[in-house]
Amino acid sequence: MIKVDIAGMSLDQRTEAPVVLLYVPPEEMCLPIWIGPAEAASIALALRGQSFARPLTHDLLAMVIDGLGGRVERVVITDQRDSTYYARIFLGRDRDVVAVDARPSDGIALALRTGAPIYLEAAVLEKVRDSLLPLDILQRTDPETEDPDKEGE
Repeated sequence: MIKVDIAGMSLDQRTEAPVVLLYVPPEEMCLPIWIGPAEAASIALALRGQSFARPLTHDLLAMVIDGLGGRVERVVITDQRDSTYYARIFLGRDRDVVAVDARPSDGIALALRTGAPIYLEAAVLEKVRDSLLPLDILQRTDPETEDPDKEGE
């Protein structure tokens, strides 16, 4: 397994769909995963350290896990089939650990709230190696980092 980090978020220029970019250290590249708008908003809030007075879905899930005496051990992106990624959330309580199927976006949103690490199975990396993007993709596509005065450079 390869530990990955969130490199940032972006929008697909063609579809306007949100994309989370996972930094894959051994490759020094980013893995793009297209996600839904609700999950993108949840991930973006967590990345900015923001919260609402009332818990959102991923906040609620983190509180339920904690309230039951559990913890999020890790999130693992386990497979990619037909352009769809699959993940598992590993939950621990005492010495027991159970794995729950999840969408990667939900796992990422939960991991950000609980401080759990995110991993990518090595076999998935082999499958998607051609989909990796250079790290500077964020500087080229993230509207918050674009400088309108430097257009055309």
